[in-house]
Amino acid sequence: MGEGGVVRTLFRVVVVLHAAMALAQPVAAGAILQASTLGLAVHQAVGGVLLLVAFVQVPFAVLAWRPGRLPAWPVAVSVGLVVVETAQVALGATGVLAVHVPLGVAIVGAAVGLACWAVRARPVTRATRGPVIVAGAPRTR
Repeated sequence: MGEGGVVRTLFRVVVVLHAAMALAQPVAAGAILQASTLGLAVHQAVGGVLLLVAFVQVPFAVLAWRPGRLPAWPVAVSVGLVVVETAQVALGATGVLAVHVPLGVAIVGAAVGLACWAVRARPVTRATRGPVIVAGAPRTR
């Protein structure tokens, strides 16, 4: 496994960890609804660590893109998750549940969707990208 394979594998590990932690959040939130102080403590702790994992995910996404040869869009999704998870922590801390809950659902969906894609993703090669078109080159019919 070359350098690209190692960074793709590390990216997959981080993305799957991120998704697993995102899936744990609704479980802890359910415990909060049952008036569990432990559920609240777990939800807060996992939320903080989840945000740290999101920050770590961004450079791994960049490395999986270059030199790992995965597409660039997971970088944008990873950056987007950092932004919305930062807002999510702030919304949870201030008790704005009308936004916190639906945003949490969107975060879980995005994290799980990215993880499902990352596990199955293969490097982009010239053959999978299609032909290279050079500007000004004559067209063939």
